[in-house]
Amino acid sequence: MIKIGDRVTLFENMSKKGEVVDMYPDKSHQWMVGGAMAPLFIVKIKMDKDGLIEEYRADKVMRLD
Repeated sequence: MIKIGDRVTLFENMSKKGEVVDMYPDKSHQWMVGGAMAPLFIVKIKMDKDGLIEEYRADKVMRLD
């Protein structure tokens, strides 16, 4: 589980590394047979390279040890 303060990187671009500064739930707009999906979490990451804050879905991010 990712939490605020963790060092993370992206699965799709391992050169982007940073620190989680905020997380919030976002409603899913997809529907399944049994109803709506559970909310998705959006992670705000302060990038090491330039200090910008970028937002990604939590399932696209992995924790660095």
